[in-house]
Amino acid sequence: MAANLNFDEKEIPDLTGKVALVTGANVGIGLETVYFLASHNATVYLACRSEPRALAAIDTLKTRLKAAKVDAQLYYHNLDLGSIKTAKSSAEEFLAKENRLDILVANAGVLGNKWTAEWEYEPTFFTNHLGHFAFITTLLPVIEKTAAITHDVRIVCTTSKALFMTSPTIDYDSITTRPKDADEPRSVGQFAGAMKVYGQGKLANLYFAKELDRRYRSQGIWANAPHPGWVGGTELGLHEAFDMFGAVTKRIVEFLHTWFAMKTTDGAATQTYLAVSPKVPEYGIHGQYVMPRNNWLWRYKGPQVVKLDAVYQNEEEWSKLWQWSEEVVKKELAK
Repeated sequence: MAANLNFDEKEIPDLTGKVALVTGANVGIGLETVYFLASHNATVYLACRSEPRALAAIDTLKTRLKAAKVDAQLYYHNLDLGSIKTAKSSAEEFLAKENRLDILVANAGVLGNKWTAEWEYEPTFFTNHLGHFAFITTLLPVIEKTAAITHDVRIVCTTSKALFMTSPTIDYDSITTRPKDADEPRSVGQFAGAMKVYGQGKLANLYFAKELDRRYRSQGIWANAPHPGWVGGTELGLHEAFDMFGAVTKRIVEFLHTWFAMKTTDGAATQTYLAVSPKVPEYGIHGQYVMPRNNWLWRYKGPQVVKLDAVYQNEEEWSKLWQWSEEVVKKELAK
Protein backbone atom coordinates (compact mmCIF):
# COMPACT_ATOMS: atom_id res chain seq x y z
CA MET A 1 0.00 0.00 0.00
CA ALA A 2 1.37 3.40 -0.97
CA ALA A 3 1.48 5.89 1.91
CA ASN A 4 1.67 9.05 -0.22
CA LEU A 5 -0.90 9.33 -2.98
CA ASN A 6 -1.57 11.81 -5.76
CA PHE A 7 -4.87 13.43 -6.66
CA ASP A 8 -5.37 14.87 -10.11
CA GLU A 9 -8.90 15.70 -11.23
CA LYS A 10 -7.92 14.72 -14.77
CA GLU A 11 -7.33 11.15 -13.56
CA ILE A 12 -10.88 10.71 -12.25
CA PRO A 13 -12.35 7.99 -14.49
CA ASP A 14 -15.54 8.34 -16.46
CA LEU A 15 -18.34 7.64 -13.99
CA THR A 16 -21.15 7.22 -16.50
CA GLY A 17 -23.74 4.80 -15.13
CA LYS A 18 -22.53 5.09 -11.56
CA VAL A 19 -24.86 6.37 -8.85
CA ALA A 20 -23.45 8.41 -5.98
CA LEU A 21 -24.94 9.81 -2.82
CA VAL A 22 -23.29 12.57 -0.77
CA THR A 23 -24.63 13.69 2.61
CA GLY A 24 -24.31 17.33 3.62
CA ALA A 25 -23.84 18.18 -0.03
CA ASN A 26 -25.25 21.69 -0.28
CA VAL A 27 -22.17 23.55 0.99
CA GLY A 28 -18.41 23.31 1.53
CA ILE A 29 -16.50 20.13 0.77
CA GLY A 30 -19.72 18.19 0.23
CA LEU A 31 -20.69 20.54 -2.59
CA GLU A 32 -17.24 20.29 -4.18
CA THR A 33 -17.29 16.49 -3.87
CA VAL A 34 -20.57 16.47 -5.79
CA TYR A 35 -18.97 18.65 -8.46
CA PHE A 36 -16.02 16.28 -8.86
CA LEU A 37 -18.39 13.31 -9.24
CA ALA A 38 -20.96 14.97 -11.49
CA SER A 39 -18.31 16.54 -13.74
CA HIS A 40 -17.23 12.99 -14.60
CA ASN A 41 -20.79 11.92 -15.44
CA ALA A 42 -21.95 10.26 -12.24
CA THR A 43 -25.59 10.51 -11.24
CA VAL A 44 -25.42 12.24 -7.85
CA TYR A 45 -27.98 12.58 -5.09
CA LEU A 46 -27.49 15.48 -2.67
CA ALA A 47 -28.72 14.13 0.67
CA CYS A 48 -29.54 17.20 2.76
CA ARG A 49 -31.95 18.37 5.43
CA SER A 50 -32.94 21.64 3.75
CA GLU A 51 -34.64 21.24 0.38
CA PRO A 52 -34.40 24.96 -0.55
CA ARG A 53 -30.65 25.02 0.14
CA ALA A 54 -30.10 21.75 -1.69
CA LEU A 55 -32.03 22.95 -4.74
CA ALA A 56 -30.09 26.22 -4.73
CA ALA A 57 -26.86 24.20 -4.60
CA ILE A 58 -28.05 22.08 -7.53
CA ASP A 59 -28.74 25.23 -9.55
CA THR A 60 -25.24 26.51 -8.78
CA LEU A 61 -23.66 23.18 -9.69
CA LYS A 62 -25.61 22.91 -12.96
CA THR A 63 -24.41 26.37 -13.97
CA ARG A 64 -20.80 25.36 -13.29
CA LEU A 65 -21.22 22.02 -15.04
CA LYS A 66 -22.89 23.59 -18.06
CA ALA A 67 -19.83 25.81 -18.42
CA ALA A 68 -17.77 22.62 -18.33
CA LYS A 69 -20.07 21.14 -21.02
CA VAL A 70 -21.39 18.41 -18.73
CA ASP A 71 -25.05 17.41 -18.70
CA ALA A 72 -25.42 16.97 -14.94
CA GLN A 73 -27.68 14.35 -13.37
CA LEU A 74 -28.23 15.89 -9.92
CA TYR A 75 -31.09 15.17 -7.55
CA TYR A 76 -32.16 16.29 -4.10
CA HIS A 77 -32.68 13.56 -1.52
CA ASN A 78 -34.22 14.45 1.83
CA LEU A 79 -32.12 13.39 4.83
CA ASP A 80 -32.25 14.54 8.45
CA LEU A 81 -29.47 12.85 10.42
CA GLY A 82 -30.85 14.25 13.66
CA SER A 83 -33.53 11.54 13.73
CA ILE A 84 -33.05 7.77 13.52
CA LYS A 85 -36.56 7.26 12.14
CA THR A 86 -36.19 9.86 9.39
CA ALA A 87 -32.66 8.68 8.52
CA LYS A 88 -33.94 5.14 8.09
CA SER A 89 -37.01 6.21 6.13
CA SER A 90 -34.77 8.37 3.93
CA ALA A 91 -32.67 5.31 3.11
CA GLU A 92 -35.82 3.29 2.41
CA GLU A 93 -36.99 6.00 -0.01
CA PHE A 94 -33.66 5.74 -1.82
CA LEU A 95 -33.99 1.94 -2.03
CA ALA A 96 -37.40 2.41 -3.64
CA LYS A 97 -36.12 4.66 -6.42
CA GLU A 98 -32.64 3.30 -7.22
CA ASN A 99 -31.40 -0.23 -7.84
CA ARG A 100 -27.71 0.57 -7.43
CA LEU A 101 -25.37 2.69 -5.30
CA ASP A 102 -21.72 2.82 -6.30
CA ILE A 103 -20.45 5.68 -4.14
CA LEU A 104 -21.63 6.80 -0.72
CA VAL A 105 -19.87 9.76 0.90
CA ALA A 106 -21.00 10.29 4.49
CA ASN A 107 -19.76 13.87 4.54
CA ALA A 108 -22.33 15.70 6.70
CA GLY A 109 -21.26 16.83 10.16
CA VAL A 110 -22.05 19.23 12.97
CA LEU A 111 -20.04 20.68 15.84
CA GLY A 112 -21.23 21.97 19.19
CA ASN A 113 -24.95 21.33 18.86
CA LYS A 114 -26.78 22.28 22.06
CA TRP A 115 -28.21 19.45 24.16
CA THR A 116 -31.80 20.66 24.39
CA ALA A 117 -34.75 18.92 26.03
CA GLU A 118 -35.70 16.70 23.08
CA TRP A 119 -32.30 14.97 22.91
CA GLU A 120 -31.87 11.66 24.73
CA TYR A 121 -28.34 11.24 23.34
CA GLU A 122 -25.59 13.81 22.91
CA PRO A 123 -26.73 15.65 19.74
CA THR A 124 -23.37 16.12 18.01
CA PHE A 125 -22.51 12.44 18.37
CA PHE A 126 -26.06 11.48 17.43
CA THR A 127 -25.99 13.45 14.18
CA ASN A 128 -22.41 12.70 13.17
CA HIS A 129 -22.51 8.97 13.90
CA LEU A 130 -25.89 7.49 14.82
CA GLY A 131 -27.81 9.22 12.03
CA HIS A 132 -25.26 8.05 9.48
CA PHE A 133 -25.23 4.56 11.00
CA ALA A 134 -29.01 4.20 10.62
CA PHE A 135 -28.88 5.62 7.09
CA ILE A 136 -25.95 3.57 5.79
CA THR A 137 -26.89 0.23 7.35
CA THR A 138 -30.37 0.54 5.83
CA LEU A 139 -28.72 1.11 2.43
CA LEU A 140 -26.55 -2.02 2.69
CA PRO A 141 -28.86 -4.19 0.53
CA VAL A 142 -28.42 -1.96 -2.54
CA ILE A 143 -24.73 -1.51 -1.75
CA GLU A 144 -24.22 -5.28 -1.61
CA LYS A 145 -26.29 -5.76 -4.77
CA THR A 146 -24.11 -3.25 -6.63
CA ALA A 147 -20.89 -4.76 -5.29
CA ALA A 148 -21.97 -8.21 -6.49
CA ILE A 149 -21.97 -6.78 -10.02
CA THR A 150 -19.06 -4.33 -9.98
CA HIS A 151 -16.86 -5.61 -7.11
CA ASP A 152 -16.06 -1.94 -6.49
CA VAL A 153 -18.36 0.07 -4.24
CA ARG A 154 -16.93 2.92 -2.18
CA ILE A 155 -18.11 4.05 1.26
CA VAL A 156 -16.36 7.16 2.56
CA CYS A 157 -16.99 8.11 6.19
CA THR A 158 -15.61 11.62 6.62
CA THR A 159 -13.82 11.93 9.95
CA SER A 160 -11.52 14.57 11.46
CA LYS A 161 -8.18 14.95 13.17
CA ALA A 162 -10.32 15.96 16.16
CA LEU A 163 -10.63 12.24 16.93
CA PHE A 164 -7.20 12.52 18.56
CA MET A 165 -8.58 15.08 21.03
CA THR A 166 -10.37 12.34 22.93
CA SER A 167 -9.65 8.86 24.25
CA PRO A 168 -9.37 6.04 21.69
CA THR A 169 -12.14 4.31 23.65
CA ILE A 170 -15.60 5.82 23.19
CA ASP A 171 -17.14 7.05 26.44
CA TYR A 172 -20.72 5.86 26.07
CA ASP A 173 -21.74 7.32 29.44
CA SER A 174 -20.98 10.84 28.21
CA ILE A 175 -23.20 10.24 25.18
CA THR A 176 -26.16 9.09 27.24
CA THR A 177 -25.83 11.32 30.33
CA ARG A 178 -27.24 14.81 30.07
CA PRO A 179 -24.66 17.37 31.36
CA LYS A 180 -25.58 19.58 34.30
CA ASP A 181 -24.98 22.79 32.30
CA ALA A 182 -27.03 21.67 29.27
CA ASP A 183 -29.71 24.32 29.81
CA GLU A 184 -27.33 27.18 30.59
CA PRO A 185 -26.47 29.86 28.01
CA ARG A 186 -23.59 28.95 25.71
CA SER A 187 -20.20 30.01 27.06
CA VAL A 188 -16.47 29.60 26.51
CA GLY A 189 -16.43 27.12 29.39
CA GLN A 190 -18.45 24.67 27.30
CA PHE A 191 -15.94 24.65 24.44
CA ALA A 192 -13.76 21.82 25.80
CA GLY A 193 -16.79 19.60 26.29
CA ALA A 194 -18.05 20.39 22.79
CA MET A 195 -14.72 19.44 21.26
CA LYS A 196 -14.58 16.19 23.26
CA VAL A 197 -17.94 14.98 22.01
CA TYR A 198 -17.12 16.15 18.48
CA GLY A 199 -13.90 14.14 18.70
CA GLN A 200 -15.81 11.10 19.91
CA GLY A 201 -18.21 11.37 16.98
CA LYS A 202 -15.30 11.58 14.56
CA LEU A 203 -13.68 8.60 16.29
CA ALA A 204 -16.96 6.76 15.76
CA ASN A 205 -16.84 7.67 12.04
CA LEU A 206 -13.40 6.04 11.87
CA TYR A 207 -14.45 2.93 13.77
CA PHE A 208 -17.64 2.61 11.72
CA ALA A 209 -15.58 2.68 8.51
CA LYS A 210 -13.20 0.09 9.93
CA GLU A 211 -16.04 -2.22 10.95
CA LEU A 212 -17.76 -1.76 7.57
CA ASP A 213 -14.46 -2.73 5.96
CA ARG A 214 -14.04 -5.76 8.21
CA ARG A 215 -17.57 -7.03 7.51
CA TYR A 216 -17.93 -6.25 3.81
CA ARG A 217 -14.43 -6.02 2.31
CA SER A 218 -14.66 -9.50 0.78
CA GLN A 219 -17.69 -8.37 -1.27
CA GLY A 220 -15.76 -5.61 -3.06
CA ILE A 221 -16.86 -2.79 -0.77
CA TRP A 222 -14.08 -0.31 -0.01
CA ALA A 223 -14.72 1.68 3.19
CA ASN A 224 -12.31 4.36 4.39
CA ALA A 225 -12.31 7.41 6.68
CA PRO A 226 -10.62 10.62 5.47
CA HIS A 227 -9.78 13.77 7.40
CA PRO A 228 -10.34 16.60 4.87
CA GLY A 229 -7.87 18.97 6.55
CA TRP A 230 -8.37 22.47 7.88
CA VAL A 231 -10.69 23.79 5.20
CA GLY A 232 -12.21 27.20 4.60
CA GLY A 233 -15.57 27.83 3.00
CA THR A 234 -17.49 25.48 5.28
CA GLU A 235 -20.10 26.29 7.91
CA LEU A 236 -18.88 23.74 10.46
CA GLY A 237 -18.81 25.28 13.92
CA LEU A 238 -19.29 28.90 12.85
CA HIS A 239 -22.71 29.36 14.44
CA GLU A 240 -21.55 27.61 17.60
CA ALA A 241 -18.44 29.81 17.71
CA PHE A 242 -20.72 32.84 17.69
CA ASP A 243 -22.76 31.41 20.60
CA MET A 244 -19.74 30.47 22.69
CA PHE A 245 -17.25 33.22 21.89
CA GLY A 246 -19.23 36.10 20.45
CA ALA A 247 -19.18 37.98 17.17
CA VAL A 248 -15.55 39.13 17.36
CA THR A 249 -14.18 35.59 17.63
CA LYS A 250 -16.47 34.41 14.88
CA ARG A 251 -15.05 37.10 12.57
CA ILE A 252 -11.51 36.02 13.50
CA VAL A 253 -12.37 32.40 12.66
CA GLU A 254 -13.88 33.46 9.34
CA PHE A 255 -10.76 35.55 8.56
CA LEU A 256 -8.45 32.60 9.31
CA HIS A 257 -10.60 30.31 7.19
CA THR A 258 -10.52 32.74 4.30
CA TRP A 259 -6.79 33.47 4.25
CA PHE A 260 -5.01 30.47 5.75
CA ALA A 261 -7.20 27.36 5.49
CA MET A 262 -7.20 24.99 2.53
CA LYS A 263 -9.54 25.67 -0.37
CA THR A 264 -12.80 23.73 -0.34
CA THR A 265 -11.85 21.99 -3.59
CA ASP A 266 -8.67 20.72 -1.91
CA GLY A 267 -10.67 19.73 1.16
CA ALA A 268 -12.92 17.63 -1.08
CA ALA A 269 -10.00 16.05 -2.93
CA THR A 270 -9.04 13.41 -0.37
CA GLN A 271 -12.55 12.01 0.02
CA THR A 272 -13.09 12.20 -3.73
CA TYR A 273 -9.90 10.19 -4.24
CA LEU A 274 -11.24 7.47 -1.96
CA ALA A 275 -14.61 7.60 -3.71
CA VAL A 276 -13.39 7.19 -7.29
CA SER A 277 -9.68 6.50 -7.77
CA PRO A 278 -8.79 3.15 -9.38
CA LYS A 279 -5.73 3.21 -7.12
CA VAL A 280 -7.86 2.42 -4.05
CA PRO A 281 -8.36 -1.26 -4.95
CA GLU A 282 -5.02 -1.41 -6.77
CA TYR A 283 -3.15 -0.31 -3.64
CA GLY A 284 -5.47 -2.18 -1.28
CA ILE A 285 -6.64 0.93 0.56
CA HIS A 286 -9.41 -0.19 2.90
CA GLY A 287 -10.36 0.55 6.49
CA GLN A 288 -7.80 3.36 6.51
CA TYR A 289 -7.48 6.83 7.99
CA VAL A 290 -6.41 9.13 5.17
CA MET A 291 -5.53 12.82 5.38
CA PRO A 292 -4.04 15.55 3.17
CA ARG A 293 -0.38 16.20 2.53
CA ASN A 294 0.40 19.92 2.51
CA ASN A 295 3.56 21.86 1.80
CA TRP A 296 5.01 24.45 4.18
CA LEU A 297 2.65 27.08 2.69
CA TRP A 298 -0.31 24.84 3.57
CA ARG A 299 -0.95 24.08 -0.09
CA TYR A 300 -2.48 20.72 -0.93
CA LYS A 301 -0.17 18.09 -2.44
CA GLY A 302 -2.34 14.97 -2.26
CA PRO A 303 -3.71 12.36 0.13
CA GLN A 304 -1.69 10.18 2.47
CA VAL A 305 -2.55 6.98 4.30
CA VAL A 306 -1.71 7.39 7.98
CA LYS A 307 -0.67 4.40 10.07
CA LEU A 308 -2.55 4.71 13.35
CA ASP A 309 -1.32 3.51 16.72
CA ALA A 310 -2.32 0.04 17.85
CA VAL A 311 -5.00 1.42 20.19
CA TYR A 312 -7.06 2.39 17.13
CA GLN A 313 -6.80 -1.12 15.64
CA ASN A 314 -8.89 -2.83 18.31
CA GLU A 315 -11.57 -4.81 16.50
CA GLU A 316 -13.47 -5.28 19.76
CA GLU A 317 -13.97 -1.50 19.95
CA TRP A 318 -15.25 -1.36 16.37
CA SER A 319 -17.64 -4.25 16.99
CA LYS A 320 -18.81 -2.80 20.31
CA LEU A 321 -19.70 0.49 18.61
CA TRP A 322 -21.63 -1.34 15.89
CA GLN A 323 -23.60 -3.43 18.39
CA TRP A 324 -24.31 -0.43 20.64
CA SER A 325 -25.45 1.60 17.62
CA GLU A 326 -27.75 -1.20 16.51
CA GLU A 327 -29.35 -1.25 19.95
CA VAL A 328 -29.90 2.52 19.90
CA VAL A 329 -31.45 2.31 16.43
CA LYS A 330 -33.83 -0.47 17.54
CA LYS A 331 -34.77 1.50 20.64
CA GLU A 332 -35.44 4.69 18.67
CA LEU A 333 -37.46 2.89 16.02
CA ALA A 334 -39.61 1.23 18.69
CA LYS A 335 -40.76 4.59 20.09
